[in-house]
Amino acid sequence: MKILESEEQRVKDAAEAKEIKQAMNAGSKNNATDLTKYRKKKKRSKYIVRLLIILAVVTVFAVVWINADKIFEPLRGIASKVETKTSYDEGFPVELPGSARYSLMRTGEGFTLLTDTYLYSYDTDGAQIYALKHGYNNPELSTSEKRILLFDKSGYNFSLYSRTSLMYKKAVDDKIMYASVGNDNLTAVVTRSDRYSNILYIYDDGGNWKYTRKFADENVIQVSMPGDGEHIIVSTLSSLNGDIITNIYKFSIKSADGNIWRYTFRNNSLPCGLYSDKENVIAVCDNTVLSLKSADGTLSGSFPFSGTLRGLSISPEYTAILCNDISSSRHTVTVLDANAAEVGTANVSSNTVDILADDSGIYVLDGTKLRIFDHTMTDENDVAVENEGYTELIRIGGSAFMLGYRNIDKTELPSAKKPEAQEKE
Repeated sequence: MKILESEEQRVKDAAEAKEIKQAMNAGSKNNATDLTKYRKKKKRSKYIVRLLIILAVVTVFAVVWINADKIFEPLRGIASKVETKTSYDEGFPVELPGSARYSLMRTGEGFTLLTDTYLYSYDTDGAQIYALKHGYNNPELSTSEKRILLFDKSGYNFSLYSRTSLMYKKAVDDKIMYASVGNDNLTAVVTRSDRYSNILYIYDDGGNWKYTRKFADENVIQVSMPGDGEHIIVSTLSSLNGDIITNIYKFSIKSADGNIWRYTFRNNSLPCGLYSDKENVIAVCDNTVLSLKSADGTLSGSFPFSGTLRGLSISPEYTAILCNDISSSRHTVTVLDANAAEVGTANVSSNTVDILADDSGIYVLDGTKLRIFDHTMTDENDVAVENEGYTELIRIGGSAFMLGYRNIDKTELPSAKKPEAQEKE
């Protein structure tokens, strides 16, 4: 009996063990399925997170790219920030330091003063941003909306500044004859050479070389940048069979090929002023004003004049020239449009020392008063000035800044434009 009971018990234990094993196998399969689902879910979550991070990075990059000028401009040159000052005063008049000569130029919403020993930067409230002792023997200045170019004429060195910082300094192998900076922040440096009349170098805003052009028998007089970061306009002077030849070229700094176009002016004329933008090129010579189309260099118009050219001012819409006619003892300011067609002219005082043409009007500084004309030179509005003996004039916003013997003075300006009601009448 005991043997039978033991056999039955063994059968029951075997059956229970089989059930337990089946249950365990079923549980293992379920657990494996659950683990696979969990891993897939976790992998999907990581993928979504990575995708969101990539989208965020792309979005930030796009915003930075679109607003690069606004974001990076205040930071450029921050490691070379110029902190030197000679004055912490604010307001006008700004007292001038002792110097053999001065040069006053606008730099965006501020102005720059160059003396024989210092370079000064100011804001429109008369506060000095910095004063830098440059050490150049024959310093010359060129400015744009955002940059200040200082170079040593007949020397080897030049420097580029923002209104607050040093961007870079460079030295070249040959003596510098001319240099300029454009609103696209390209810098042009023209040197003499033993083998060439002139060599023209173009540098970008970081001081990196971009372009070289060699002129075998022409002297480069001026270089202008249209503002697209790719093209330059160059005026040169040469002679042929006893005649003085003025050539105006357009080059691409991204190509080593020849000029895009050339305009030749054979009128024994000396280039005196050059301006360019994406539409027009304005060249003021000592007996003619030329307007060329920027695209192909064809002549849009010209304005020949007699007398001695004493001053000029070129803006995108208007050009003004100050001339003395010895034969008639007349001193005139003539205003031309973008096609070199005459808009207006007026007699001015023999004491006139500077003129300024822009979209707001024509400004004539004769040392004792500031005369403001509309563009037809018919309506006039005189502004009394603080002192006599002013020599240079710039305009920033609604204010005029005038360089005198001892001071820089600031004067608030009335509008030179005609009221709309009068224009309609």
